[in-house]
Amino acid sequence: MKFFSISLYLPLFFFLSCNFSVHGQSVDEALKTINESSLKGQLGFLASDWMEGRESETKGGYMAGDYIASMFQVFGIEPLGDIEYTFPVVGHQGIVPEAKPSFFQKFNIIKYKLNDKQSFSLIREVDGTQLIKNFGYETDYTINGIENDTEINAPVVFVGYGIKNDSLKYNDFARVNVKGKIILRLDGYPGFRDTTSSSYKKLKFSNLWNEKEKWAIEAGAVGIINLSSYPRKDFGKPLNLPLRKENNETEEASISGKYYEKKAVLAIDSIRRSLPVIAISARLQNEITSIINIDINNFELDSKNNLKSTSKEINGLKVLLKCGVESELMTIRNVLGMIEGVNKGEFIVVGAHYDHLGKYNEYIFNGADDNGSGTVGMLSIARAMKATGRKPEKTIIFAAWSGEERGLLGSQYFVKNFNGIQRIVLNLNFDMIGRSSVKDSVGNKCLINYTSVYRGFEELSRKNITSYHLDLDVKYTGSGKPSGGSDYASFAEKEVPVISFMAAMHPDYHKPSDETSKIEWKKMENIIKLGFLNVNDLANSDFNKFRIGVKSGK
Repeated sequence: MKFFSISLYLPLFFFLSCNFSVHGQSVDEALKTINESSLKGQLGFLASDWMEGRESETKGGYMAGDYIASMFQVFGIEPLGDIEYTFPVVGHQGIVPEAKPSFFQKFNIIKYKLNDKQSFSLIREVDGTQLIKNFGYETDYTINGIENDTEINAPVVFVGYGIKNDSLKYNDFARVNVKGKIILRLDGYPGFRDTTSSSYKKLKFSNLWNEKEKWAIEAGAVGIINLSSYPRKDFGKPLNLPLRKENNETEEASISGKYYEKKAVLAIDSIRRSLPVIAISARLQNEITSIINIDINNFELDSKNNLKSTSKEINGLKVLLKCGVESELMTIRNVLGMIEGVNKGEFIVVGAHYDHLGKYNEYIFNGADDNGSGTVGMLSIARAMKATGRKPEKTIIFAAWSGEERGLLGSQYFVKNFNGIQRIVLNLNFDMIGRSSVKDSVGNKCLINYTSVYRGFEELSRKNITSYHLDLDVKYTGSGKPSGGSDYASFAEKEVPVISFMAAMHPDYHKPSDETSKIEWKKMENIIKLGFLNVNDLANSDFNKFRIGVKSGK
């Protein structure tokens, strides 16, 4: 009986042993597809001058999208974009068009910018007389958050830092009525400049800018004027100075600034709730603080020490703001492919944005690191997953996002429109994985931001780094809902677990000097290999074992 049982199971044991052996070999073989030559070949095209900086809605952006789709086809990745209809035979009546998915997910954006029709006035009631002072756009103030022509004539109220903390019962909006008013608000929060202070340790916000806007909207404010203890004397570039190519630093800074005049939102059926945020010059700030009788330096010190709100109503002061906006409707594209898994309804999304800043004047922003490197990383994982020769347990979606530089528009559109967002178990994101910071003398440091409840993500990365001898010194940062300026934030907002890779910030960020000649190929290769190993493990594992406090069901 025992002999029969052993004999019966020996073939099965032999099959499983071979299967595991082949699987191990297949991963090793797949890793070989991630190499310097392959990375250089792909990035050399994506970051070439012919792409003209890959701005989302431009010819260069469309060419880059076509290239990514063609690579998906070469690697054997299935299309997951919009359904397209074609007639198989032209000229025959009664032929039913074929419906096939493409690699492109098209969507519309509204691109907008402020025009020269801007005005800002302080209106004071002094002894029954109305005193009006007008200030110049880009001399004394700049504006963000305006998407349509807007006029506001509203009273002003001071709200300190404009923050709330329920556990400490601190609320800058509690004692004042800000509904229908423009709020005067300081940068930061009590003690934010002193990391050793008790107020800093108690408050310490992770996503302060977005939280501040949310609180202001909830309170009913119609606009925000930012105050700072380090105000600028003026804005923009003096008009009487020439822009010379010999002065690269000054010129690049000026050209980079031009991109941020070109903003965009998704073209949806409602106007996004946002507030105009007005940054002001030193002389305009001094005018306002003298009227409301506040010394900002003393205010910051008192707030740090006392942690008490000192918001107050301002009598007899109004602001008249007029903003002119020009807008255009544009179509842009995400590029989407997939490897269908055994489980067709459980997804991992491997993504990177492929757009960059485009060109301005005679300068092309090639964006080799930002984010040509991440795009090549995503493509390389797609190729390597196919090279394993094994169908993954989970379906893997590969995504090249457009519109990231305009505010994560491509990934936002995807998560809003993907049928079954709750069945996405992970988003792995690559953004700027090809360079080192000036402080990284060894050139092997890397950042991984992940959803903290999945502590096993960190352990998995450490294991793969050791097992495959990857020269990476990783700093891990876990948080409940990771936020930031890359596409993983769109997924985290929808409660999707994320792992995001970034090598470093560097002096060429958002400058024409972000070129392929500065890419650190071995570091980029190691980061992509780690991403592939993690995806391969996660796509074929019970996800529960990576979550804190949950036992694996397998």
